[in-house]
Amino acid sequence: MRFAAPLLAGLFLFAAACERNASPPDQETEESSLVTAPISDELPGLPAPATGIAFWDHPRLAFNGLMIVATEAGVLSYSMEDGTEVSRIDGFNAEGVAASYLGLGAPAAGFVAFLDGDENTFRFYGVDNQSRAFLPLDAGPAIRGAVRGFCLGRGQGVAAPSLFVIQKDKIQVFNLAASDSGVAVESQTELSAPDNLVSCAVDLEGALLVAADDGDIYRLAGGDSFSAPFAQAAAQQPGGLSVVPSASEDGPATVTGLIFLAGLANGEVHVFDSETGKALGVVRLEGTSSLPAVGKAEAFGATGANLGAVYRNGVIAFGVAEAQDGPAVRIAPASTVRNALSLPADQAVSPRGAAAAAASEGLIIPTDLDPR
Repeated sequence: MRFAAPLLAGLFLFAAACERNASPPDQETEESSLVTAPISDELPGLPAPATGIAFWDHPRLAFNGLMIVATEAGVLSYSMEDGTEVSRIDGFNAEGVAASYLGLGAPAAGFVAFLDGDENTFRFYGVDNQSRAFLPLDAGPAIRGAVRGFCLGRGQGVAAPSLFVIQKDKIQVFNLAASDSGVAVESQTELSAPDNLVSCAVDLEGALLVAADDGDIYRLAGGDSFSAPFAQAAAQQPGGLSVVPSASEDGPATVTGLIFLAGLANGEVHVFDSETGKALGVVRLEGTSSLPAVGKAEAFGATGANLGAVYRNGVIAFGVAEAQDGPAVRIAPASTVRNALSLPADQAVSPRGAAAAAASEGLIIPTDLDPR
């Protein structure tokens, strides 16, 4: 689903199927469902605390997927197989990072967007499907005023994502498309919004979800989208918002989703049904005999992609500023959250989407860079 411009009467033009009214869950019920689960790994020694975390899905080899971390010292990618650094983008004060794809299926061209905090401009970099190197592309939109959060996202079956930028009293929407230089802004529009939004994500139908600093989550599906929250979290310091899809073991064509909202103050994941907004529980990530708990975090990222081994059903990650060997990322399988809340594990769903059966040629981001 694409977002239409110009914006009429402050509405997004969603399909009728996106129109639903859901009663927000009881906060007391959400608080009382707190459980704990262990982290599985730690990536130590970041050059600076993480400001954003994203993931890239390899087109063929699950364990070659990447975790991408933005810091004030640049953007770095790490192999999910062994935590080794794969590629980096130096010279930018990166404030957050998001990843998406142009095209569908294995040939889709992955790319990342991060905010250059010094220039207040979004930067786009491709991720090569073979070398996994970052590929420099033309810069994205320059932004006036402070950015409070941003995300990339698209509905199932949509070939290109949109970039959503949260600012004071508004959300800017940049519809993206493949171009000769890699990624271009096809159209843009703007939506009036409350002044306390902090993060966003896109659900399976292409509807935008936004989280506020009081834990309210709104689903933008009509003119009254901000009249009542779609879901509510009793989260301390709400942070990143993610939609984590999964396919049923009984029927892979049936895809459902969970909403993960980070509680950064305590290393918690607040979980909701993405279709109804029902609160499903809260999972606090605790330490083990060899690894510390998440504790207070600075950034959060999650994916439902198969990244191999224990991460074959997805990953959740928190960036922490204070760790034994400097800033770190603490990680757990998405299945840890599901198991802790007695939710079915189901099958991973690639964010690359499913290519049409007749497709024979992949989308390639052109570049002059030799990544060798």
